Amino acid sequence: MAQTIAMIGAGPGVGLAIAEKFGLQGYNVALISRNTEKLAGLQSKLQASGITANIFKADILDRDSITRALHEVIDEFGAIDVLEFSPSPAWETLRIPRNIDVENEQYHLDFQVLSAITAVRAVLPQMVGRQSGSILFTTASAAQHPNYATASFGVAAGALLNYARLLNEDLARDNIYVGIVSIGAIVVGEGVGSKGDFPADTPTIPASEVAETHWNLHTKREVAEIIIGMK
Repeated sequence: MAQTIAMIGAGPGVGLAIAEKFGLQGYNVALISRNTEKLAGLQSKLQASGITANIFKADILDRDSITRALHEVIDEFGAIDVLEFSPSPAWETLRIPRNIDVENEQYHLDFQVLSAITAVRAVLPQMVGRQSGSILFTTASAAQHPNYATASFGVAAGALLNYARLLNEDLARDNIYVGIVSIGAIVVGEGVGSKGDFPADTPTIPASEVAETHWNLHTKREVAEIIIGMK
């Protein structure tokens, strides 16, 4: 029976690359996002490569919908062997330190941390019962090296990083691996790649390299966290 990766926040860059990497290794791919129309394009690309990929709808800020979508994935494929969590907040939600207020930071904590906890809680009972599974998080290097321009994101990213660290330590006894990839560069690849407002010398990293990093964390289980793309 094929294994399944459920991807929350899948998009045309990192998400598609990870889906292709795991899908070409024989995994079923469950694409989970609020915008199912955008997911349809990713699904078509994956299916064209012979990958089984289905779409499930969930709003990252609606915890009930996250739980419901993941249970739908389990009903469809029988199990979730890998949970990959990589939603990205909109640029306009980011604040510099002096402009962070309670409402804005609550948004980022809901978006990154509480939604992640919700997703983990949905898949964990089955993983513990099987004594196997992987939970993979994707964030930015602001989790370790806070950035002035994205301060409100970095506060929540730091909390997500610590959650992943502690979760890996706790779940190791049940043979469940937890890893987090922090990206310190602009991801480039098919459908992505503009540096936007970032300086011209900002480093870049191929989406395929990010995907390969996730695959290596999942299969080798040597480290719980890694930063990629930084100079």
